[in-house]
Amino acid sequence: MKAVIVAAGRGKRLMPLTSNCPKPLLQVRGRPILDYLLHGLKHAGINEIIIVVRYLGEKIMAYYHDGLNLGVKIEYAWQDGPDGTGSALLAAASILGKDPFMLLWGDVIMDPLNYTRILQQFEQTPCDLLSGLNWLEDPSSGAAVFVERNRIVAIREKPPTGLAGSHWNQGGLFVCTQVVITAVRECGLSPRGEIEFTSAVQNLIASGADVQWMPIERFWTDVGTPEVIASLNTDPCFPEILR
Repeated sequence: MKAVIVAAGRGKRLMPLTSNCPKPLLQVRGRPILDYLLHGLKHAGINEIIIVVRYLGEKIMAYYHDGLNLGVKIEYAWQDGPDGTGSALLAAASILGKDPFMLLWGDVIMDPLNYTRILQQFEQTPCDLLSGLNWLEDPSSGAAVFVERNRIVAIREKPPTGLAGSHWNQGGLFVCTQVVITAVRECGLSPRGEIEFTSAVQNLIASGADVQWMPIERFWTDVGTPEVIASLNTDPCFPEILR
């Protein structure tokens, strides 16, 4: 199985740190954010990785090259189309092939155990899309997800603070089939002028596709602000498995 890492964003909330450095290369405990994802994927047995780049993408390409020094094979896809996570996925579609693949947001660090767990769950209960969800007190900064048993039944992108209606957040870890690619191609532009992955998932749910979920366990963080980076760099509880 291949993996796609979306690493194309500008990182506006991280300014001025990202003024000359792409967000995935910002350092957490002396290592680029992207290192945690790449080593986690390798630990899970995924050695073919596509990194989708855009903002200062040439710096990511120069840093990791073909990935052979990490023991993986890295290819790059350049996001030339509209903004949005769905658009980033489409940039990688031509080199993905037809098999299921893992999809990750490039600014999320989690315990690498979750990469292995989501692969195992997908093998045991195949579906159109398997999404890793993490529990948050208020997922208003991400996407609130509503579940019934093993199924995802609805998603609300960036709901008002305190009014999400669910504690489950779309955690930036997925196993996708080609059905997902088709849904992204068909979902069109959002009111923000983006091709949004969440919109495609909403359409899949509405069409009756089999969209399942898995709880993300142990450590998870969205590296979205300078304050988060500062906290991670000083947190004595930062997991030993990630050090």
